[in-house]
Amino acid sequence: MTAQDRRITKTRKAIYQAFLHLLNQKDYEAITVQEIIDLADVGRSTFYSHYESKELLLDELCQKLFHHLFERTQYLSPQDYLAHIFQHFKKNQDHVTSLLLSKNDYFIRQLRKELEHDVYPMVADELIQSHPNIPHSYLKHLVVTNFIETLTWWLKKGKSYSEQEVVQFYLEILNVASN
Repeated sequence: MTAQDRRITKTRKAIYQAFLHLLNQKDYEAITVQEIIDLADVGRSTFYSHYESKELLLDELCQKLFHHLFERTQYLSPQDYLAHIFQHFKKNQDHVTSLLLSKNDYFIRQLRKELEHDVYPMVADELIQSHPNIPHSYLKHLVVTNFIETLTWWLKKGKSYSEQEVVQFYLEILNVASN
């Protein structure tokens, strides 16, 4: 790695860290590029040479986050996998909870896509069998929306329950037997 590569990496990291820090203090919509560059201690042109907009910074955050969050290889059961997702939000790694609770449109859209791709298939067969007359698109919508609302409820009001307990509530409401 050359000195210039290291400088680029260091600058990108400073901008990214400043963005994360600000996300923990205020809603995404309230954050300005000026605040990011002030905190990262970089110039405006430097910021824009790395990120065209704060939306692209948010996009990078979502990509990194969801890549880690929805990596399934080490989880055996749907319960353990879903509990892992809940645990991640509880720890507020990458300030993900702020984005969820502020109902950031972009974040919610990306989260929905990931849930449709990774969570819905885990329960789809059983749901389709149990409810053969309900359209699959509705079942997918129900699974995803219910997951987001369950997670939001737990983070705001249900923290006295463990992530495993809440996952059990979620699966029971969906009427999906636990393995």
